[in-house]
Amino acid sequence: MKNKLALKNDLKKNKYKYIFLLTIILIGFLSGIILANILSYNDKKELIEITEKYFINIKNGTEINYFSNLLSIFSTNFLYLVIIIIFSLSIIGVILNPFILYFKSFIIGFSMGIILITYGFLGIPFSIFYIFPHQILNLIVYLLLSFHGINLSIKLFKALFLKKQINFQLIIKKYFKIVLISAIILIITTLYETYLADFIMKLFTFLIK
Repeated sequence: MKNKLALKNDLKKNKYKYIFLLTIILIGFLSGIILANILSYNDKKELIEITEKYFINIKNGTEINYFSNLLSIFSTNFLYLVIIIIFSLSIIGVILNPFILYFKSFIIGFSMGIILITYGFLGIPFSIFYIFPHQILNLIVYLLLSFHGINLSIKLFKALFLKKQINFQLIIKKYFKIVLISAIILIITTLYETYLADFIMKLFTFLIK
């Protein structure tokens, strides 16, 4: 009950910061979709061929190197985590953490855009399960990390330039508790994306030739 009340108060107190970061995510997502649609013919053709090959391999049950995929996905997911943490421990995190959110959502939007260009309306289930639930959970993790990281950067700024007394030990302890929870969620989403996402998308490959 106390945790729910604390969360409700946190959302109410910082709603404009959350709205700002959610807006950044939305802009990044839409920018990715728009760019996918305005690419040159040759670039679009090349990406369509790569996308078709990817889904045909899933449909045909081509042997997947799970270990290689696991390493690739794990390193990508945790690279975002590490970058956000590094930026959060400096005053530049106020500017750069929102940019990380933008970039991540841009990549998701761009990928969905290419899938929809390749398969049209038939690509809707592929585009959904390409990002849901793992990429959505990852975005939520990065959103929360960025939010608390920005708060940390602001407190650093106040301590350095406005000479305010701040209990950094308590703040850092709270932030790294959030980092630990985020890391656990990222491990789960990494395992899901590696071992289950392709299997679920395979259920819809009857839609493609």
